Amino acid sequence: MVSATRSLTPELVLEGAGRIVDREGLDALTMRHLADELGVAVTSIYWHVGNREELGDALVDRLIAEMGTLRATGATPRERIASLARALRRRLLDRPHVVALAHERSRTATVFRPVSDAMATELADLGIAGPEAALALRALELHVVTSVLLVRTLDRFGSTEPVDPTAAFEFTLTALLDALELRAGVCP
Repeated sequence: MVSATRSLTPELVLEGAGRIVDREGLDALTMRHLADELGVAVTSIYWHVGNREELGDALVDRLIAEMGTLRATGATPRERIASLARALRRRLLDRPHVVALAHERSRTATVFRPVSDAMATELADLGIAGPEAALALRALELHVVTSVLLVRTLDRFGSTEPVDPTAAFEFTLTALLDALELRAGVCP
Protein backbone atom coordinates (compact mmCIF):
# COMPACT_ATOMS: atom_id res chain seq x y z
CA MET A 1 0.00 0.00 0.00
CA VAL A 2 1.26 3.45 -0.88
CA SER A 3 1.33 5.69 2.16
CA ALA A 4 0.32 9.33 2.27
CA THR A 5 3.99 10.26 2.66
CA ARG A 6 5.07 8.15 -0.30
CA SER A 7 3.64 9.24 -3.65
CA LEU A 8 2.67 6.74 -6.28
CA THR A 9 5.25 6.45 -9.06
CA PRO A 10 5.47 4.29 -12.18
CA GLU A 11 8.15 2.23 -10.40
CA LEU A 12 5.85 1.56 -7.42
CA VAL A 13 3.08 0.53 -9.82
CA LEU A 14 5.48 -1.88 -11.55
CA GLU A 15 6.65 -3.28 -8.21
CA GLY A 16 3.04 -3.90 -7.18
CA ALA A 17 2.21 -5.46 -10.55
CA GLY A 18 5.31 -7.64 -10.29
CA ARG A 19 4.28 -8.86 -6.85
CA ILE A 20 0.81 -9.80 -8.08
CA VAL A 21 2.15 -11.58 -11.16
CA ASP A 22 4.85 -13.44 -9.21
CA ARG A 23 2.40 -14.44 -6.49
CA GLU A 24 -0.79 -15.14 -8.47
CA GLY A 25 0.05 -15.22 -12.18
CA LEU A 26 -0.73 -12.95 -15.12
CA ASP A 27 -4.46 -13.60 -15.13
CA ALA A 28 -4.70 -12.10 -11.64
CA LEU A 29 -3.23 -8.81 -12.81
CA THR A 30 -6.18 -6.51 -13.27
CA MET A 31 -6.14 -2.78 -12.81
CA ARG A 32 -8.66 -3.13 -9.95
CA HIS A 33 -6.54 -5.78 -8.18
CA LEU A 34 -3.41 -3.67 -8.66
CA ALA A 35 -5.16 -0.57 -7.33
CA ASP A 36 -6.31 -2.57 -4.29
CA GLU A 37 -2.77 -3.91 -3.78
CA LEU A 38 -1.38 -0.39 -3.81
CA GLY A 39 -4.28 1.24 -1.96
CA VAL A 40 -4.92 3.78 -4.71
CA ALA A 41 -7.65 4.60 -7.22
CA VAL A 42 -7.69 2.70 -10.50
CA THR A 43 -7.36 5.99 -12.36
CA SER A 44 -3.98 6.51 -10.65
CA ILE A 45 -2.72 3.29 -12.20
CA TYR A 46 -3.79 4.39 -15.68
CA TRP A 47 -2.19 7.79 -15.11
CA HIS A 48 1.19 6.28 -14.23
CA VAL A 49 1.49 3.30 -16.60
CA GLY A 50 -1.34 3.44 -19.10
CA ASN A 51 -3.56 0.47 -19.85
CA ARG A 52 -3.01 -3.22 -19.05
CA GLU A 53 -1.21 -3.77 -22.36
CA GLU A 54 1.24 -0.95 -21.61
CA LEU A 55 1.67 -2.28 -18.09
CA GLY A 56 2.58 -5.69 -19.55
CA ASP A 57 5.13 -4.05 -21.85
CA ALA A 58 6.61 -2.20 -18.88
CA LEU A 59 6.91 -5.47 -16.91
CA VAL A 60 8.78 -7.07 -19.82
CA ASP A 61 11.02 -3.99 -20.12
CA ARG A 62 11.74 -4.27 -16.41
CA LEU A 63 12.69 -7.94 -16.80
CA ILE A 64 15.05 -7.04 -19.65
CA ALA A 65 16.65 -4.38 -17.46
CA GLU A 66 17.02 -6.95 -14.65
CA MET A 67 18.74 -9.32 -17.07
CA GLY A 68 21.20 -6.53 -17.81
CA THR A 69 22.23 -6.50 -14.16
CA LEU A 70 23.36 -10.14 -14.19
CA ARG A 71 27.14 -10.20 -13.99
CA ALA A 72 29.67 -12.94 -14.54
CA THR A 73 31.68 -13.92 -11.50
CA GLY A 74 34.77 -16.09 -11.23
CA ALA A 75 38.44 -16.10 -12.06
CA THR A 76 38.26 -18.04 -15.33
CA PRO A 77 36.03 -17.92 -18.42
CA ARG A 78 34.63 -21.32 -17.41
CA GLU A 79 33.65 -20.03 -13.95
CA ARG A 80 32.16 -16.88 -15.45
CA ILE A 81 30.15 -18.81 -18.07
CA ALA A 82 28.84 -21.13 -15.34
CA SER A 83 27.90 -18.16 -13.15
CA LEU A 84 25.96 -16.57 -16.01
CA ALA A 85 24.14 -19.84 -16.80
CA ARG A 86 23.18 -20.21 -13.13
CA ALA A 87 22.07 -16.59 -12.84
CA LEU A 88 19.97 -16.84 -16.01
CA ARG A 89 18.36 -20.04 -14.77
CA ARG A 90 17.57 -18.48 -11.39
CA ARG A 91 16.01 -15.41 -13.00
CA LEU A 92 13.90 -17.49 -15.37
CA LEU A 93 12.71 -19.65 -12.47
CA ASP A 94 11.96 -16.59 -10.33
CA ARG A 95 9.92 -14.73 -12.99
CA PRO A 96 8.02 -17.41 -14.97
CA HIS A 97 4.93 -15.33 -15.69
CA VAL A 98 6.81 -12.30 -16.97
CA VAL A 99 9.09 -14.57 -19.03
CA ALA A 100 5.94 -16.10 -20.55
CA LEU A 101 4.60 -12.63 -21.25
CA ALA A 102 7.86 -11.69 -22.98
CA HIS A 103 7.58 -14.85 -25.08
CA GLU A 104 3.97 -14.05 -26.03
CA ARG A 105 5.12 -10.62 -27.18
CA SER A 106 7.98 -12.08 -29.25
CA ARG A 107 10.60 -10.50 -26.99
CA THR A 108 12.36 -13.65 -25.76
CA ALA A 109 15.54 -12.89 -27.70
CA THR A 110 15.62 -9.41 -26.18
CA VAL A 111 15.25 -10.88 -22.69
CA PHE A 112 18.20 -13.21 -23.31
CA ARG A 113 20.41 -10.67 -25.10
CA PRO A 114 22.26 -9.17 -22.08
CA VAL A 115 23.28 -12.58 -20.76
CA SER A 116 23.96 -13.92 -24.27
CA ASP A 117 26.31 -11.00 -24.94
CA ALA A 118 28.14 -11.60 -21.66
CA MET A 119 28.44 -15.34 -22.40
CA ALA A 120 29.74 -14.59 -25.91
CA THR A 121 32.47 -12.44 -24.38
CA GLU A 122 33.44 -15.26 -22.03
CA LEU A 123 33.43 -17.81 -24.86
CA ALA A 124 35.82 -15.54 -26.78
CA ASP A 125 38.03 -15.34 -23.68
CA LEU A 126 37.97 -19.13 -23.59
CA GLY A 127 39.16 -19.18 -27.20
CA ILE A 128 35.92 -20.11 -28.94
CA ALA A 129 34.87 -17.76 -31.73
CA GLY A 130 32.82 -17.51 -34.91
CA PRO A 131 30.19 -20.10 -35.79
CA GLU A 132 31.47 -22.44 -33.09
CA ALA A 133 30.88 -19.72 -30.46
CA ALA A 134 27.38 -19.15 -31.81
CA LEU A 135 26.64 -22.87 -31.51
CA ALA A 136 28.17 -23.03 -28.02
CA LEU A 137 26.08 -20.06 -26.93
CA ARG A 138 22.88 -21.68 -28.21
CA ALA A 139 23.80 -24.93 -26.47
CA LEU A 140 24.27 -23.08 -23.17
CA GLU A 141 20.98 -21.23 -23.57
CA LEU A 142 19.14 -24.43 -24.50
CA HIS A 143 20.63 -26.14 -21.47
CA VAL A 144 19.33 -23.39 -19.18
CA VAL A 145 15.87 -23.32 -20.81
CA THR A 146 15.57 -27.11 -20.75
CA SER A 147 16.44 -27.14 -17.07
CA VAL A 148 13.78 -24.51 -16.38
CA LEU A 149 11.21 -26.52 -18.34
CA LEU A 150 12.12 -29.61 -16.31
CA VAL A 151 11.51 -27.73 -13.07
CA ARG A 152 8.18 -26.39 -14.35
CA THR A 153 7.11 -29.86 -15.48
CA LEU A 154 8.02 -31.41 -12.13
CA ASP A 155 6.19 -28.62 -10.29
CA ARG A 156 3.12 -29.18 -12.41
CA PHE A 157 3.00 -32.95 -12.79
CA GLY A 158 5.44 -34.39 -10.28
CA SER A 159 7.61 -37.41 -10.96
CA THR A 160 7.42 -41.11 -10.21
CA GLU A 161 11.19 -41.10 -9.62
CA PRO A 162 13.18 -38.77 -7.42
CA VAL A 163 14.68 -36.09 -9.64
CA ASP A 164 16.90 -33.27 -8.46
CA PRO A 165 16.70 -30.77 -11.33
CA THR A 166 19.48 -28.61 -9.88
CA ALA A 167 21.85 -31.56 -9.62
CA ALA A 168 20.97 -32.59 -13.19
CA PHE A 169 21.54 -28.99 -14.37
CA GLU A 170 24.94 -28.81 -12.65
CA PHE A 171 26.02 -32.24 -13.93
CA THR A 172 25.21 -31.37 -17.52
CA LEU A 173 26.63 -27.84 -17.22
CA THR A 174 29.93 -29.36 -16.05
CA ALA A 175 29.95 -31.76 -19.01
CA LEU A 176 29.17 -28.94 -21.44
CA LEU A 177 31.90 -26.73 -20.00
CA ASP A 178 34.38 -29.65 -20.09
CA ALA A 179 33.59 -30.13 -23.79
CA LEU A 180 33.99 -26.41 -24.50
CA GLU A 181 37.36 -26.29 -22.76
CA LEU A 182 38.48 -29.37 -24.64
CA ARG A 183 37.50 -27.78 -27.97
CA ALA A 184 39.33 -24.60 -26.97
CA GLY A 185 42.44 -26.58 -26.04
CA VAL A 186 42.17 -25.74 -22.34
CA CYS A 187 42.96 -28.64 -20.03
CA PRO A 188 40.12 -28.98 -17.49
